[in-house]
Amino acid sequence: MVFRKIKASIRNKRINEKILSEVGRALELNRGSDGTIRLPAQYGRNLPERVIEIFFARLFYKPGLKVLDVGCSNAMESHLRMVRNLEPPRNIVGIDISVPSKRTRRCYDRFLHESIVSSRIEAESFDLIWCISALEHFGMDNSSYTDQFILSDDMDVQAAKEMVRILTRGGRLLITIPYGKYENHTWLRNYDGDHLRNLLAPMERHADIQTSFYRHTHGTGWRVATVEELEHVGYYDQSNGGSAGLAVITATKR
Repeated sequence: MVFRKIKASIRNKRINEKILSEVGRALELNRGSDGTIRLPAQYGRNLPERVIEIFFARLFYKPGLKVLDVGCSNAMESHLRMVRNLEPPRNIVGIDISVPSKRTRRCYDRFLHESIVSSRIEAESFDLIWCISALEHFGMDNSSYTDQFILSDDMDVQAAKEMVRILTRGGRLLITIPYGKYENHTWLRNYDGDHLRNLLAPMERHADIQTSFYRHTHGTGWRVATVEELEHVGYYDQSNGGSAGLAVITATKR
């Protein structure tokens, strides 16, 4: 049993190191670009969607921004290392219904132990909000993380509306969700077109929305995809430690 835990720990460490190495490749490729997002060849092969998500989170960060990281208590080590290494001056706040470990809490300048849906955060408080691989768990069975959860069919929509409310005008919200054919895995949902449109509709009243799609294959790794390509893709189809398809939503508040 101890040997298995050590082996799993070593494997997780290697995965997180590979993720950050790949993110570094992508950032270098996009350094000084005209805003067009490009991914290196065979990017993130056999790695989870964090290689896309952390790349975008890091790309959008600028020193001095007031940043909120939503649903980050159980973030992967690669995510936490990204947060720890952000350039100063920094004002990074975490929020989650799950109690973070002391190690996780130290990555942030402040941590709010509450739900984003019922928070008392004032309007237009943050310049940049990340919601990385978290929204698919909202309203779902979170018993593996905490007993302080509520089952709800529309909590993800409520959370997205709240994040737009507390975003400054001109501020940017980054949401990433697994995408393909609709699946309910009780602890997470794999979004499809209908569920994505339902999520975005209330946000579009107050923000300009851009959505891009990505797909993982064992031959090419992660690459830009079309909605049609992802139509029949399930969450576990690639056995890459995460989702096989991903939607990256960027909302800029008007």
